Amino acid sequence: MRTFSAVLAMCLCAISAVAAPAKTVTSTPAELMYLGVWPHTILVVDANQEKVVDKIDLPTDIARTMLLSPDKTKLIVSTLRDNSILTIDLATKKIENCFSLNDGPSSLRIGGLTTDPSGRLLYAVGTAIDKKIDHYEIGEPKLMVIDLAAKKVTRSAEFGKDDAFTSQRASMKVSPDGKLLYMFRQSIFVYDTSTLKLVKKIELSKAEAPETASMSLSPVEDPNAVPGKVTGIFNSSDPYVHQRVFGIAEVDLATQDYELTPIGPSATSIQPLLMSPDRKYGYTVAIYGTNGNRVTEFWVFDMKTRKLLNKHEFVGRTRLNFGLTADGTKLLIYNAGFEIEVYDAKTLAMRSTIDLHGDTTSNLVVMPTAGK
Repeated sequence: MRTFSAVLAMCLCAISAVAAPAKTVTSTPAELMYLGVWPHTILVVDANQEKVVDKIDLPTDIARTMLLSPDKTKLIVSTLRDNSILTIDLATKKIENCFSLNDGPSSLRIGGLTTDPSGRLLYAVGTAIDKKIDHYEIGEPKLMVIDLAAKKVTRSAEFGKDDAFTSQRASMKVSPDGKLLYMFRQSIFVYDTSTLKLVKKIELSKAEAPETASMSLSPVEDPNAVPGKVTGIFNSSDPYVHQRVFGIAEVDLATQDYELTPIGPSATSIQPLLMSPDRKYGYTVAIYGTNGNRVTEFWVFDMKTRKLLNKHEFVGRTRLNFGLTADGTKLLIYNAGFEIEVYDAKTLAMRSTIDLHGDTTSNLVVMPTAGK
């Protein structure tokens, strides 16, 4: 015979089984970002969780430059010491392709890297370094085409007197039809991708903005950029008192048209401009002064009126890079160091820090939100 307590327990269990509502498990979709860290690792960071969720170990060397493939399914990575190119499938995190550009005692140092719309070709500025018995011979920089299927440099061209190249690093973009290569330096150099010949030089110093001196553009993709266009910060100075001013530049890669909007007095240095998903707002970091007089600020722009809406001083690192999450809600400060500092895009106040457990070695690649 069952005791009263046993019957009561059974009844309570039955009641709870009927009355207890089913628990709904909700999860925020991952918003992934990729960043190279020492010694030879690419970290997978979830911006929503604000933590490292996975990692990819490289068989070669440290990741130096990383690109997202045009179809957003692969990560293309160049490494430093061995000058290798790797292609990583982001779904499986497996390395699909890997080859070195070095040839015995000769090495090929890569600076500046971009992909064509097909994702099969890379454009780069490469410098050959030959190891001799008692010295190294460093060649002149060349414009190069790297074929990912052939696993080698298939074409190269020397720079001429009109586009003489003295620095190894460059910011480059390819037009939507793949026919033109843009190289952003103190002027904008436009090349025919079939011949690697210079077809146009846009002299920013002769643009409507007075005495434009240089143009600063992001070396990595902005996930919220207008397709086929590049938006960045330019610096200029007037021809009379040489007062430096900055502004926002927009370049149409399909038509070669550009628009320069001067805004105000320039800072010592300004980070690349990154936009919110609706492209209503633009964000960057400005630095004034050096050493003990250094001041670091976030700047927020209205992208329609090209006006500075807000700025906020924060404790900046001696050397830093600026990033923005794809949803536009978080500002990111990284490099150099073992952490990513996360700031709220509305309040410009610090939210948290993400421990990377290693010093950063590459640019940050932010995956676009769904549908982009």
